[in-house]
Amino acid sequence: MIILDTDILSMFAKIGKIELLKCLFNEEVAMVPKVRDEISIPLEYGYAFSLRVISEIRTVPLSKEALEEYEKLQRNFSLGRGELEAIAYCKTEDCAFATNDMKAREFAKGEGLFVISLQAILKALWKKGIKDKEEVERILENIKEADNLSISIEVEREIFDE
Repeated sequence: MIILDTDILSMFAKIGKIELLKCLFNEEVAMVPKVRDEISIPLEYGYAFSLRVISEIRTVPLSKEALEEYEKLQRNFSLGRGELEAIAYCKTEDCAFATNDMKAREFAKGEGLFVISLQAILKALWKKGIKDKEEVERILENIKEADNLSISIEVEREIFDE
């Protein structure tokens, strides 16, 4: 299973493409409760994209072990609660973690997790034939516009180079 972080979920929800994550990962995607809480905040400001996430991505409960791990990880003040809870869940349930946050990726890797970045997701979409390169380029442009995201040339090469 892949546990998705708030940033990945919001990016794909804002462009109406949550189904791509489900398709890429064979429906084996979920979020933890604190990510669900974070993704719900925009609803208070009238942004409906959060509803897509809440209705399409299941929320997994944390076991006692995951909650204990979360308590330990909370000493890391540079990450948000959603990221820490997702990392704790992944550590105790042997799941992969998808995030676009560089600090969260590095921390999760340091905790021994398999981490999936936005660029890996976009590359996999065309490599697996779910979308062609041109469609992935449009998806990336839509994400950049919807999320006010800037991506370096090096990262774009990483996505689109054979």
